[in-house]
Amino acid sequence: MKSLTLVFFLSLSFSWSRAAEEHWCYEVQVCGSNCLGPRRWNELGDCGRQAQSPINIITHNLQHNTSLNAFTFVNYETAYLVNISNNGHSAKVDLAGQSISGGGLSGSYNALQLHLHWGSENSTGSEHTIDGVQYPMELHIVHSKGATDLAVLGFFYEESTEENEAYKNIISALANISYVGNWTSISSLKLKELIPEADDLKEYYRYKGSLTTPECSEIVTWTLFTKTIKLSKDQLKAFYEKLHYEHGLMEENFRPVQKLGNRIVQTSDATTLLSQTLTMLIPLLVSCLLFTS
Repeated sequence: MKSLTLVFFLSLSFSWSRAAEEHWCYEVQVCGSNCLGPRRWNELGDCGRQAQSPINIITHNLQHNTSLNAFTFVNYETAYLVNISNNGHSAKVDLAGQSISGGGLSGSYNALQLHLHWGSENSTGSEHTIDGVQYPMELHIVHSKGATDLAVLGFFYEESTEENEAYKNIISALANISYVGNWTSISSLKLKELIPEADDLKEYYRYKGSLTTPECSEIVTWTLFTKTIKLSKDQLKAFYEKLHYEHGLMEENFRPVQKLGNRIVQTSDATTLLSQTLTMLIPLLVSCLLFTS
């Protein structure tokens, strides 16, 4: 067993060193940098394997799973001093103290970090898509139950006419992390305030996939919530107007969707019940309209 573990970490170290030698980047960076864009990520780590993320979720082709119950969020309501940084690919917030369980997961997972993926003035930027629809931005909250067992919570953003007060601290901090390697502190951050209310988090999609950046390790249990987060247009623009890659504005930092293959996307009980309710109500509404006309 020890020898197998040694082989695993040696191979992981080799793939990491290769990724460092052949630096990866997003498609918008390829022309101006000597780097490997998403079309060539299959040359790095596990990025060319068959259970990759992100994916397009087709809502009429989901498998109902009654074990996908409500999540338990621990210390999501607690205010923490956190560091936010520009890691050259996104804005990343380091987390410690929060955890999740339930939601069909096997045990408790500790929060590690959160980061975001966004578009540009001319492009939406979520990584996952729903029935082919790409959202303006996507939040990933990464949790771990060991080095090879991750649970990532994914949230989609939509544009609103009103500002989201809960995001003012993060967006204000962006000006201080404009360039790669910059970091600053946020004195008080509550994860609970960044995401929808707990009652709105019972509807979600679940599938097995990978990290969406090299090494693209296939060690992720993905949860994508149907309830979106609202930000104003100016709040969304702040991410691609204030942050920079090594060269140029940090725009369109998302990986294109990957093939689902033979994987199955599951849906929580609440999601299915909502869908069934709508399916029953629509014919009734149509009948009422026809009758009254």
